Amino acid sequence: MLNKKSGRIPSRKNTNSESGVTILEMVVAMLVLTVGLLGLAASIGYAVNVSNKGRNITNTKLLVVSCLEQMETLRNTQQLTFAQIANVGDPGLGTGNFAGFPTGFQPVSINPGPDGIFGTADDLINAGPDNIYGTVDDFTDYTWAIAGLQRQIVITSLSTNLKRIEVTVRYPDPDGHLRDLVGVSYLNNDATTNFL
Repeated sequence: MLNKKSGRIPSRKNTNSESGVTILEMVVAMLVLTVGLLGLAASIGYAVNVSNKGRNITNTKLLVVSCLEQMETLRNTQQLTFAQIANVGDPGLGTGNFAGFPTGFQPVSINPGPDGIFGTADDLINAGPDNIYGTVDDFTDYTWAIAGLQRQIVITSLSTNLKRIEVTVRYPDPDGHLRDLVGVSYLNNDATTNFL
Protein backbone atom coordinates (compact mmCIF):
# COMPACT_ATOMS: atom_id res chain seq x y z
CA MET A 1 0.00 0.00 0.00
CA LEU A 2 1.26 3.45 -0.84
CA ASN A 3 1.65 6.24 1.60
CA LYS A 4 -0.63 8.96 0.41
CA LYS A 5 1.61 11.84 1.41
CA SER A 6 4.94 10.68 0.15
CA GLY A 7 3.87 8.13 -2.33
CA ARG A 8 6.23 5.52 -0.96
CA ILE A 9 5.67 2.16 0.54
CA PRO A 10 6.14 2.43 4.26
CA SER A 11 9.16 0.59 5.56
CA ARG A 12 8.62 -2.24 7.92
CA LYS A 13 10.30 -2.40 11.31
CA ASN A 14 13.34 -4.60 11.41
CA THR A 15 12.15 -7.85 12.99
CA ASN A 16 15.65 -9.31 13.08
CA SER A 17 16.81 -7.12 16.00
CA GLU A 18 17.93 -9.03 19.10
CA SER A 19 16.07 -8.36 22.36
CA GLY A 20 16.38 -9.82 25.91
CA VAL A 21 19.00 -9.79 28.64
CA THR A 22 22.72 -9.59 28.20
CA ILE A 23 25.20 -12.00 29.68
CA LEU A 24 26.35 -9.31 32.10
CA GLU A 25 22.82 -8.97 33.45
CA MET A 26 22.66 -12.76 33.88
CA VAL A 27 25.94 -12.81 35.84
CA VAL A 28 24.72 -10.03 38.14
CA ALA A 29 21.41 -11.85 38.70
CA MET A 30 23.25 -15.08 39.51
CA LEU A 31 25.49 -13.26 42.01
CA VAL A 32 22.47 -11.76 43.76
CA LEU A 33 20.79 -15.18 43.95
CA THR A 34 24.01 -16.80 45.23
CA VAL A 35 24.36 -14.26 48.03
CA GLY A 36 20.72 -14.83 49.00
CA LEU A 37 21.12 -18.62 49.01
CA LEU A 38 24.30 -18.40 51.11
CA GLY A 39 22.43 -16.26 53.63
CA LEU A 40 19.62 -18.81 53.71
CA ALA A 41 22.10 -21.67 54.21
CA ALA A 42 23.75 -19.81 57.10
CA SER A 43 20.40 -19.23 58.78
CA ILE A 44 19.47 -22.91 58.42
CA GLY A 45 22.81 -23.89 59.97
CA TYR A 46 22.18 -21.53 62.87
CA ALA A 47 18.67 -22.93 63.36
CA VAL A 48 19.98 -26.52 63.48
CA ASN A 49 22.65 -25.49 66.00
CA VAL A 50 20.10 -23.79 68.27
CA SER A 51 17.78 -26.79 67.96
CA ASN A 52 20.59 -29.14 69.05
CA LYS A 53 21.38 -26.91 72.02
CA GLY A 54 17.73 -27.03 73.05
CA ARG A 55 17.64 -30.81 72.72
CA ASN A 56 20.80 -31.20 74.84
CA ILE A 57 19.41 -28.94 77.56
CA THR A 58 16.07 -30.78 77.58
CA ASN A 59 17.71 -34.21 77.82
CA THR A 60 20.03 -32.98 80.57
CA LYS A 61 17.11 -31.53 82.54
CA LEU A 62 15.33 -34.87 82.30
CA LEU A 63 18.41 -36.65 83.70
CA VAL A 64 18.67 -34.20 86.61
CA VAL A 65 14.96 -34.45 87.45
CA SER A 66 14.97 -38.26 87.23
CA CYS A 67 17.91 -38.43 89.63
CA LEU A 68 16.19 -36.10 92.10
CA GLU A 69 12.95 -38.08 91.85
CA GLN A 70 14.90 -41.30 92.40
CA MET A 71 16.01 -40.00 95.81
CA GLU A 72 12.40 -39.46 96.82
CA THR A 73 11.42 -42.89 95.51
CA LEU A 74 14.27 -44.57 97.39
CA ARG A 75 13.01 -42.97 100.61
CA ASN A 76 9.31 -43.58 99.93
CA THR A 77 9.74 -47.26 99.02
CA GLN A 78 12.24 -47.70 101.88
CA GLN A 79 14.76 -49.23 99.49
CA LEU A 80 17.17 -46.95 101.37
CA THR A 81 16.68 -45.39 104.75
CA PHE A 82 16.84 -41.62 105.11
CA ALA A 83 20.30 -42.01 106.71
CA GLN A 84 21.56 -44.10 103.76
CA ILE A 85 20.76 -41.37 101.24
CA ALA A 86 24.20 -39.81 101.56
CA ASN A 87 27.55 -39.50 99.82
CA VAL A 88 30.33 -42.07 100.26
CA GLY A 89 32.16 -41.42 103.52
CA ASP A 90 29.35 -39.44 105.14
CA PRO A 91 29.52 -40.10 108.90
CA GLY A 92 25.72 -40.33 109.10
CA LEU A 93 25.50 -42.94 106.32
CA GLY A 94 24.43 -45.64 108.71
CA THR A 95 24.88 -49.35 108.36
CA GLY A 96 23.97 -51.72 105.60
CA ASN A 97 25.25 -52.87 102.23
CA PHE A 98 24.82 -49.51 100.53
CA ALA A 99 28.09 -47.52 100.46
CA GLY A 100 26.54 -44.20 99.41
CA PHE A 101 26.64 -42.04 96.30
CA PRO A 102 30.19 -41.35 95.10
CA THR A 103 31.53 -37.81 95.18
CA GLY A 104 32.91 -36.31 92.00
CA PHE A 105 31.70 -36.72 88.46
CA GLN A 106 30.74 -40.24 87.37
CA PRO A 107 29.66 -41.50 83.94
CA VAL A 108 25.90 -41.58 83.38
CA SER A 109 24.85 -45.17 82.78
CA ILE A 110 21.82 -46.69 81.08
CA ASN A 111 21.89 -49.46 83.72
CA PRO A 112 21.61 -49.06 87.51
CA GLY A 113 23.99 -51.93 88.27
CA PRO A 114 23.57 -54.68 90.87
CA ASP A 115 22.17 -52.39 93.59
CA GLY A 116 19.40 -51.15 91.28
CA ILE A 117 20.19 -47.50 92.04
CA PHE A 118 21.35 -45.02 89.40
CA GLY A 119 24.27 -42.75 90.29
CA THR A 120 26.29 -45.24 92.33
CA ALA A 121 29.78 -46.63 91.67
CA ASP A 122 28.49 -49.97 90.35
CA ASP A 123 26.36 -48.62 87.48
CA LEU A 124 28.73 -49.92 84.78
CA ILE A 125 29.04 -53.45 86.24
CA ASN A 126 27.73 -56.11 83.86
CA ALA A 127 26.59 -59.45 85.32
CA GLY A 128 28.46 -61.36 82.62
CA PRO A 129 27.39 -64.46 80.69
CA ASP A 130 25.73 -66.13 83.70
CA ASN A 131 23.56 -63.02 84.24
CA ILE A 132 24.15 -63.19 88.01
CA TYR A 133 25.79 -60.28 89.85
CA GLY A 134 28.61 -61.02 92.28
CA THR A 135 30.20 -63.90 90.38
CA VAL A 136 33.68 -64.05 88.83
CA ASP A 137 32.45 -63.27 85.32
CA ASP A 138 31.20 -59.75 86.23
CA PHE A 139 32.98 -56.97 84.34
CA THR A 140 32.86 -53.22 83.83
CA ASP A 141 30.93 -52.49 80.63
CA TYR A 142 31.81 -49.01 79.36
CA THR A 143 29.27 -49.32 76.53
CA TRP A 144 26.57 -48.65 79.14
CA ALA A 145 27.94 -45.14 79.71
CA ILE A 146 26.15 -42.40 77.78
CA ALA A 147 28.82 -40.68 75.70
CA GLY A 148 29.80 -37.22 76.88
CA LEU A 149 27.58 -37.14 79.99
CA GLN A 150 28.79 -37.11 83.58
CA ARG A 151 26.81 -36.76 86.80
CA GLN A 152 27.73 -35.56 90.27
CA ILE A 153 25.47 -36.03 93.29
CA VAL A 154 26.20 -33.95 96.40
CA ILE A 155 24.05 -34.67 99.45
CA THR A 156 24.31 -32.27 102.39
CA SER A 157 22.61 -32.88 105.74
CA LEU A 158 20.99 -29.62 106.84
CA SER A 159 19.54 -31.16 109.99
CA THR A 160 18.69 -34.61 111.28
CA ASN A 161 15.47 -34.54 109.25
CA LEU A 162 16.37 -32.52 106.14
CA LYS A 163 18.90 -33.04 103.34
CA ARG A 164 19.86 -30.88 100.38
CA ILE A 165 20.45 -32.89 97.20
CA GLU A 166 22.33 -31.21 94.37
CA VAL A 167 22.67 -33.03 91.06
CA THR A 168 25.02 -31.63 88.43
CA VAL A 169 25.05 -33.10 84.94
CA ARG A 170 27.90 -32.13 82.64
CA TYR A 171 27.01 -32.34 78.96
CA PRO A 172 28.68 -31.38 75.66
CA ASP A 173 27.44 -28.29 73.84
CA PRO A 174 27.20 -28.49 70.01
CA ASP A 175 29.94 -25.82 69.97
CA GLY A 176 32.29 -28.29 71.67
CA HIS A 177 32.19 -26.76 75.16
CA LEU A 178 31.21 -28.64 78.30
CA ARG A 179 28.24 -27.17 80.15
CA ASP A 180 26.88 -27.94 83.61
CA LEU A 181 23.22 -28.08 84.54
CA VAL A 182 22.48 -28.08 88.26
CA GLY A 183 19.28 -29.16 89.97
CA VAL A 184 18.65 -28.84 93.71
CA SER A 185 16.00 -30.53 95.81
CA TYR A 186 15.34 -30.92 99.50
CA LEU A 187 14.50 -34.29 100.99
CA ASN A 188 12.83 -34.64 104.36
CA ASN A 189 12.68 -37.60 106.68
CA ASP A 190 9.12 -38.85 106.38
CA ALA A 191 9.53 -40.87 109.58
CA THR A 192 9.20 -37.71 111.66
CA THR A 193 6.74 -34.86 111.66
CA ASN A 194 9.31 -32.20 112.54
CA PHE A 195 11.41 -31.31 109.48
CA LEU A 196 13.81 -28.86 111.14
